[in-house]
Amino acid sequence: MKKFFVIAAIMFLSVIVYAQRVDVVETTGVFGKSSYPSMATKVMFSDAKTVIKEFTNMMKGYNPETLTAKKNLITIDNVIIPAISENPIDVFANISQSKGSTDVSLVVAFSLGANAFITSTQAPALYPTASNMLKVFANDLTAKNREAILGKLGKEMSKEEKKLASYEKKAAGYQKSIDGYQKNLDKAETKKKEANDNIQSTNSKIEASEQLIKDYARDINPENSGDVIEKASKARDKETKKLESYRKSLVGYNKTIESSNKDIEKNTKGKTKNESNLSSVNKSIEKQREVVRVKKEAYKAVENQ
Repeated sequence: MKKFFVIAAIMFLSVIVYAQRVDVVETTGVFGKSSYPSMATKVMFSDAKTVIKEFTNMMKGYNPETLTAKKNLITIDNVIIPAISENPIDVFANISQSKGSTDVSLVVAFSLGANAFITSTQAPALYPTASNMLKVFANDLTAKNREAILGKLGKEMSKEEKKLASYEKKAAGYQKSIDGYQKNLDKAETKKKEANDNIQSTNSKIEASEQLIKDYARDINPENSGDVIEKASKARDKETKKLESYRKSLVGYNKTIESSNKDIEKNTKGKTKNESNLSSVNKSIEKQREVVRVKKEAYKAVENQ
């Protein structure tokens, strides 16, 4: 992760320069122990090894008499580049790259012989063509490398976006489970509350029935007439049945509370577990969003050039 952020930062600095386009300037090039009037340019989004290979291949296309490459120095003898001159010239190239940079420096000297070189003052008629050849080479290779980087960054960005989508899908699943457990909890709590309310109501009815039965029992005695005793007995029997019904209902309400408590415990555990999972995946989402953001910025930085 840290390595990618460093690379992305280097790329961003590189594209700022490329926004001004790769150009060619005159300079004094150093080729081993010798220094010659030269032209300097740079290839961006690349490495020295690639530039050496591409520049060597380009020069081989002109069938030089000899071409030697030693580390970062290339020497080409008696090569005819028709666009520049019909006469053989010597070409010296110094290709280098600073550590951590994605820019490659290309310094080239075109020798006409007799200590004369193609410069804007020594060979003004040849300079524009030679300069443009280097400019086209640097820009074309930069563009090629840019497309390769865009392709790579695009794949990486797509991969990270899919990873983010996967995390978000997991988070949605955990949230759905949490909502489901909460819904079940609400139902269980409601059933428990209703059962408790019914228990209180039934207990009041039981107390009332028990009192009525006691009242009826007082009327069932030898002091009262037969009609009173008969009426009281019937009322007592009827109230006794009600009392039995209330007590059965009470058992049922208690079972409902017991069942509700189990549901509450089960759904609370499930909800807590999924809340923990959601918290964990949300942290992953936060980190992954930052990864995707950096990838997108790196891609856009290159894409805009």
